[in-house]
Amino acid sequence: MTKNPKITIIGAGTGGYVAALRAAQLGAEVKLIEKDKIGGICLNFGCIPTKSLVHISNNYSQIKSANRYGIEYKELKLNMKKVIKNKNNVVKQLVGGVEFLLKKHDVKVIKGTAQIIDKNLVSVETQEGNKTVDTDYIIIATGSKIKKAPIKGIEQ
Repeated sequence: MTKNPKITIIGAGTGGYVAALRAAQLGAEVKLIEKDKIGGICLNFGCIPTKSLVHISNNYSQIKSANRYGIEYKELKLNMKKVIKNKNNVVKQLVGGVEFLLKKHDVKVIKGTAQIIDKNLVSVETQEGNKTVDTDYIIIATGSKIKKAPIKGIEQ
């Protein structure tokens, strides 16, 4: 009987959690290290929240122009507190779904900052102190940084 490989993934954004789930489905023992939130920037702050807000603004815009099609209304108001609450609920539901799948596939999530010591050893600084993770393979899925194009006035 061959032993299951131990895979450590650094970063639980869309690249990291998908790799973790697939590796676990294929029989690996998976540890997923994340310093902030499961789902990373895309799921928590970028793509998904933006799509939610765009969807709401598109609906608002359509309703606002509905009068030309014969749909009349007295007053149209945008309640930003409800808009933000809806966006937050969408994010919470999707993050919860990812967390459920990770748990279902026995992916061990470690909250902390990882440092690769060598090809088979990762140190993780957690709130409880440093932990050492022995591994066969390491996947680095730490995401990216925003780079602004050199366009005059882009900061505005």
